[in-house]
Amino acid sequence: MTLAFVLLTHGRPDAILRVAEVLVRGSRDRLVVVCHDGPSEERQRLAASRLIDKVLPSPGGRGRFGLVDAALSAMRWLEAQPKAYDWLVQLSGQDYPIRPIRELEDELARGGVDGYFHHFDAFNPTEAAEGPMSWSQAEVENRYHFRYALLKPETTALLRAVLKAPRLLLERTLGYRLHTGYALMVGARSSTPFSPSFRLFGGSFWVTINRKSVRALLHFVDERPDVVAYFRDVLNPDEAFFHTVLANRADILLSRRELRYYDFSMTRLGRPALISHSDLDRVLASGCYFARKFDLERDPHIANEIDKRLYGGDARRFAATSSATSG
Repeated sequence: MTLAFVLLTHGRPDAILRVAEVLVRGSRDRLVVVCHDGPSEERQRLAASRLIDKVLPSPGGRGRFGLVDAALSAMRWLEAQPKAYDWLVQLSGQDYPIRPIRELEDELARGGVDGYFHHFDAFNPTEAAEGPMSWSQAEVENRYHFRYALLKPETTALLRAVLKAPRLLLERTLGYRLHTGYALMVGARSSTPFSPSFRLFGGSFWVTINRKSVRALLHFVDERPDVVAYFRDVLNPDEAFFHTVLANRADILLSRRELRYYDFSMTRLGRPALISHSDLDRVLASGCYFARKFDLERDPHIANEIDKRLYGGDARRFAATSSATSG
């Protein structure tokens, strides 16, 4: 089995290379693609590593379609390669393996499905409110029944406070919305492409899908530019686009089993909690293969602790090879 790891990254190369190193050394056969939204100097350093097969630029932009564009560009690159792959594993630069990769390979080989990721019918109140991600119906409507124009790519706590009153006032209207969570965007209600035969699904962007599913996504993008255009203007298309395309396919069998640990409880602005050393017992007992998010720039030792628990006496040798293979 060949795994294609697609890392969508932002941040310093050292932490990204550490993640790439553990993926390469843990898997039997793989391709590693990094989509990085940092400066060209950082992309050049990543491309110089023997751990990484391809580095692509990423437009970035939290909560916007740029993240989806980056993932699709990695998929198209993989499809053009002579080396075949079986599964695509999508990761952020703040993910880290918490079980041996070979155990993941074994589960994928015997699973009998085409994809693993948390997903749900977004307009089913029960489904949308359950699981590791919880959406109210008001949130679903605000995200996916309005098309937004970007006014400012980032917001501050002060700006959010200043705009709180007009934002709440607009939420009482039927036709307009103001989003200030992580960007300043104004939205107007729009007709949607959703119907009983093309339902809206939401869930985690960090998917594990086989090549059949990848090709289904690329085919849809090529055949339905109207739906792609709609998703470009909604909030958080990354948490609905892949899910909606794949879950509406009768020939694609998806598992709701989540292979990644993350914790959105007690967090704000849609960011999962940062994992610390005190969390490791719970994280490692989750049964997941990856966890997010880690800050390996500030705390590289937490990766050493995970490797020690996974590989025991081999952890020091495992980590020590990084400098020899990353340049």
